[in-house]
Amino acid sequence: MAKKYKFDLTVDASALLQANPSEYYSILYGMENAVTNYRVLPGIKNKTKIATVVFDSVLAESGCDFNAQDATVSAVEIDVCALTSQASVCQFDLEQSWLALEMAKGSNSDFSVASFMNFFWSQMAKKGHEELAQLMWKGDTGSGTPALALCDGWLLRLCTANDFITPAGTYAAITSSNVLAKMGATLTAATAEMLVNPTQMQFKVSPDVAAAYRIATASYNTTSNVTTALSLTYLDIAIVVEYGLPASTIILSDYSNFIYALDAEGDQDNLQIVDFSKTTLDRRIGARADFKAGFYVVNTPQVVWYGGAQYC
Repeated sequence: MAKKYKFDLTVDASALLQANPSEYYSILYGMENAVTNYRVLPGIKNKTKIATVVFDSVLAESGCDFNAQDATVSAVEIDVCALTSQASVCQFDLEQSWLALEMAKGSNSDFSVASFMNFFWSQMAKKGHEELAQLMWKGDTGSGTPALALCDGWLLRLCTANDFITPAGTYAAITSSNVLAKMGATLTAATAEMLVNPTQMQFKVSPDVAAAYRIATASYNTTSNVTTALSLTYLDIAIVVEYGLPASTIILSDYSNFIYALDAEGDQDNLQIVDFSKTTLDRRIGARADFKAGFYVVNTPQVVWYGGAQYC
């Protein structure tokens, strides 16, 4: 005899609060650009070491005897900082906003409106990435709110090594009238070894330098500046806008010199959101995302930094 089964499945309203973990962490880490602008090392739980080898010379006149030059083998220790992204929102603030039109009537109705939660997660991830972009370069000085356990950024790594290349000429704030000269001076300071593989070279510039460059290059082409945007390149070397760099900063290097270490293993399981009305009776929802990241420079003598002497 055939049997008939009936199921009454009730889905808790808090299920609508959940985000797409893959999408959230992709935005937070900035993965759409990170893999082309830095050397990304995922799966770093605590510490690891990256091997480096420096060769004095490998070519010599052919002969019967073996007479090789010594190679220097070393390693860069990579560490990561434990970070978290947190936010909360009050139900009553929502009930007095445009979301009230989509919420059920009553003072204790569900406030997990799907359209709002998509917007909430998207904005939280973007804000987290904005702050992470600052942390990448400037790090934390211990004066943040809250302090981030002195998580060092790339600029501090360069200052500590203090063997980066400084372009010739007097330092000055970059404007549209001098930006091309400063870009040229930065490129001129590059070593022959750096220029062997220009396809991996990048100018990393602060937003004001990128704006000055756009204005300066547009003035040479009165057609393009009113019809289409000019590509951000200088003599076929890509220009990447880095929002964490201080004003009037230009850095030229192989992009793989900048290591962006992250855990990323199991991060999706750490994305949590809680309806506090079911625990502490607070009419709030709280969101938290835990992750790890670290920032290192592998080959500091192969980095040209305009503005470095002033920053360090």
